Amino acid sequence: MLAFHSKAIWMIKRLKLTVLVEDSAAPSKSSSSLVKTKRGYSINAEVEAEKELFHFLIDTGPPSGVVLHNARALHIDLEKTRAIFLSHGHFDHTGGLIHVLKQMKKRIPVVAHPRIFEPKLRLKPALTYVGPPFSQHEVEANGGLLLLSRSPVPILKDVTTTGEIERVTPYEKVSGFWTITRERFMEDTLIDDQSLVFKVEGKGLVIVSGCAHAGIINTVIHSRKMMGVEKVYAVIGGFHLADADEERIRLTVEEFLRINPEMVCPCHCTGRKAINVLKKVFGDRCRTLKTGDVIKL
Repeated sequence: MLAFHSKAIWMIKRLKLTVLVEDSAAPSKSSSSLVKTKRGYSINAEVEAEKELFHFLIDTGPPSGVVLHNARALHIDLEKTRAIFLSHGHFDHTGGLIHVLKQMKKRIPVVAHPRIFEPKLRLKPALTYVGPPFSQHEVEANGGLLLLSRSPVPILKDVTTTGEIERVTPYEKVSGFWTITRERFMEDTLIDDQSLVFKVEGKGLVIVSGCAHAGIINTVIHSRKMMGVEKVYAVIGGFHLADADEERIRLTVEEFLRINPEMVCPCHCTGRKAINVLKKVFGDRCRTLKTGDVIKL
């Protein structure tokens, strides 16, 4: 596996994450009345490295203009975006991409796994398409420079995608999704699922998942190995435990305790049951994220 080992001083001095799209809005904030909520996910990342600010977008929310509306409401200038990372190929994480690209005045890298464009299907109960509402051609026609890679892609020194995540835990399984591969209808294991990893000076790894279909613990294990860093400061994003049974939640939380992050910030697909357990175990170290929330590290 590719590892980003370095003896150099960590470049990232400051990291600010703003939740542009999540299923619910943050209460008791002046901005909360201005943002719109819709099932989906998007985070704006502002990275300070060597006295320069870099802006990246992690996912783009559902297929509507909600990401643009909320960016304006939260005073986020999306034209400053240097790259867009798509965590996987589901519509609630990719749907706003074309809306965002049309706001840009330059070609912009769009980093993703090559299989995000394979058919994404569910039986609920009828066969339903749940993939991106656009084609590769539409992305490129609107100024997106598609970088489709199975391996990690460095977006900035000490900021990288995970690439394909090794599935090593016995309890983190993918189910309920379907695709067509080599002309056969089969279960989709969502091999395209990736996360974004930041190495922050004086803190350690900050891991931002989309839905963590690969398993949030698998994602942490993979990120540590890839970056050559043991210390995990924060795990942020969707943990995909909404439909998990009590055993999987228990095993996940026990492993989180061994990892011992300073911050655990679940949202989106994590599910109320799992969030309640995380809050009970981690106390103030667990913070549920909602639209409009800001994390400064």
